[in-house]
Amino acid sequence: MAARDRSLAGLRVAAWTALGLVLTALFAVFPYTTSHLNHLVPLAQAAWYMWTHFPDFEHGLLVAPLAAFLVWQKRAVLAALPRRGSGWGLAVLLLGFLAYLLGYLADIQYVGFFSLNLVLAGAILWLGGVAWMRALAFPWAFLFFMWPMPFLDNLLAFPLRLAMAQASHLVLAAVGVDNLCLGTAILSAPAPGHPAGERFAVDVADPCSGIRSLFALLMLAALYGHYALDRTWKKWALFLAAIPLAVAGNMARIVVLAFGILLWGAPFAVGTLDQPTWFHMLAGYVVFAVALAGMAACAKALALKGSNRAGAPGAAEAPRSAR
Repeated sequence: MAARDRSLAGLRVAAWTALGLVLTALFAVFPYTTSHLNHLVPLAQAAWYMWTHFPDFEHGLLVAPLAAFLVWQKRAVLAALPRRGSGWGLAVLLLGFLAYLLGYLADIQYVGFFSLNLVLAGAILWLGGVAWMRALAFPWAFLFFMWPMPFLDNLLAFPLRLAMAQASHLVLAAVGVDNLCLGTAILSAPAPGHPAGERFAVDVADPCSGIRSLFALLMLAALYGHYALDRTWKKWALFLAAIPLAVAGNMARIVVLAFGILLWGAPFAVGTLDQPTWFHMLAGYVVFAVALAGMAACAKALALKGSNRAGAPGAAEAPRSAR
């Protein structure tokens, strides 16, 4: 029996090693996509280029180390789980390899990124089983934050710019600053001797749309909820709350910039899109300050939601009276 167990352990090590080599070859060696370059490059090189050249996706550099840490934290749980490989894993593996091939033939790198997650899920199911997949579900899903998806900018950036401009217009009006909202631009209202936009004019450009902070905040919300909350619905609630929190943070940034222009002028408060001033850059941190504070408040409220019922008067005394 001991020899059989050693033989099975050796086969598992060999299978994981072979799979690691295959994934390395597919991801880091095989020329797969032209991406944003002018020649075929492996998926790893395409992802690296976008991580280092697209500010919206810089957080992708942190995802793989964080996912590895999440798996390392599960080492005791995994060691205690039975290794009962599932035949469904082979089906998921084949689906992943098929997606990889289709992405290569169509030169769509995003399909290639997704296929690697599928292949990894198939490998976990095939070699570890359903229990292993359940234990590693969050680290596996967390890997999706690693992949740059610039095409989402076109789908989300402009609607977010419009929403940001309208929300900032309402906030400025509420605090007594007369202004006009024209598309994505916010202008000071006309006054006797002062045409519209003379005192201040702020345009909600793409970097201020919320996209730049949204993806990073979604990643932080998922990680925060994983550690701070105990119920799945609470984790999803915090994750989805990152979207309005990103909007609120960017709205606060626009309001700060508008007041900066009113007090010190546009050259000091804003600068240019290519060369923003230190005040403009500092206002960018307002996004994360507001969003993280809101995230902490939401997490605390969600954590208390379940504890109120558990801590209600009489809840702890009921078992005692039954004895």
